[in-house]
Amino acid sequence: MSDVLHKLVSLVLTGALIGLVGWLSVTVRKKKVAKAEAAAPAPVEDRSQALLRQAQQFDRSRDEMAAQGRLAEAMTHAHAAAQHWHELTQARPGRFQAEERAALKRLSELETAGHA
Repeated sequence: MSDVLHKLVSLVLTGALIGLVGWLSVTVRKKKVAKAEAAAPAPVEDRSQALLRQAQQFDRSRDEMAAQGRLAEAMTHAHAAAQHWHELTQARPGRFQAEERAALKRLSELETAGHA
């Protein structure tokens, strides 16, 4: 009986020790990963991402200015938006062509409204 009890206690202690070592290993690894991620530099925005963000902002600003009747400012934003969309079509051939056409159309509409 003592032999069976000894084996049972031995198995339980071995299992507990293996579980503890595994848990410690996972905990240490998680801390290392978190520390490495915190120390990693922030992702850098590439030129086309910046152009896209700016073009969209100029589009929104153009529309807001036009809605408020501020045509001169709307045209300034429309020019900038069209230029950014054009640069995007150059940076990413085959993409953003519809957006460039829409920006040019909106610029033309504003110029026509400004001359009326």
